[in-house]
Amino acid sequence: MKTKKNTEPTVSIIIPFHNEDECQLSIALSSINSQIGIDFNEVEIILVGDGGKRLTNPADFNLFNNLTIRYKYFTNSGGAGVARQRGMQLAKGRYYMFVDADDEFYYDGALLEFFNAVSKGDHEVVVAKYIEQGRNADGSYFYLHNEPIWSAAYAKWFNRDYVKRMGLHWLDDVRIFEDVYFCSMAIELSSDVVWLNSFVYSWLYNPKSTVRDPALKFNIQLDQWAKMNKYYLRKIREKAPQKLAFDFGNSVSTLFYWKKKNPGYDAAALNREQQLMLKENSDLWDSTQGIMQQQLQVLHKPGTEFENYDISDFSEYLAHSKALMNN
Repeated sequence: MKTKKNTEPTVSIIIPFHNEDECQLSIALSSINSQIGIDFNEVEIILVGDGGKRLTNPADFNLFNNLTIRYKYFTNSGGAGVARQRGMQLAKGRYYMFVDADDEFYYDGALLEFFNAVSKGDHEVVVAKYIEQGRNADGSYFYLHNEPIWSAAYAKWFNRDYVKRMGLHWLDDVRIFEDVYFCSMAIELSSDVVWLNSFVYSWLYNPKSTVRDPALKFNIQLDQWAKMNKYYLRKIREKAPQKLAFDFGNSVSTLFYWKKKNPGYDAAALNREQQLMLKENSDLWDSTQGIMQQQLQVLHKPGTEFENYDISDFSEYLAHSKALMNN
């Protein structure tokens, strides 16, 4: 590891990990260490151990002589969101960037894209594109070139002062969809988002990841989505009330499709969390019926994810939601 000069870094790259070892972490660190065209004094790496295995020999990372690496281990595991929040509390950079322990940068000029974006002045959020690696049934890999998305933690820089000003933080009681809250909120509240037309990040295939491991049942934990959405709407009500009606109506319509797409969810748990969200926003119910109907059709258009779903029972779904709200 390099000797750190007494200057404030431009970016703190926060890498949370749970049971990854030095070998796994070296993939991400190597992709950072090989970046070109940047001053590494402007980069710090923060490794956040979120319970699980401790690193047995962090000195192995001295191999990455371009990098200033700080390592902090926490005994109690709070999930990726809590680990990222802990990393932010340790960070000294003007921007936060989050890299998962099982991912890497797409190419050696990835960080330079971000540095160029902020070279003539600060921005609140900088968003780039990413590559998704998938796996076919025969074991071979395929790659998707995805457009930037609001809700994922990767391929983004978040301005530290902006995050503080908006009071943004990672939720400590939502371990699924936690990045949807933080990242989408940061972008929706911002009036200064830079969108880069560059692929900078590789979301590598990991069958044990939160999203891909069937045992973790990511897609059917709709109660966690409803809880996250409750916090999301609460923050919108505080910081951008002019957006609240649309976001509430859209969330109700979106959940209609999510329930159809992801059967097997815990209905009782979802009802409890959805009821809390609806009650908090009951003042919006009557005035947002048109938005709900509008978004039902928007999400059902040809070419969309939900185009083939039956929507004939939407009125029944709304009646159920209203009953939850009034109960």
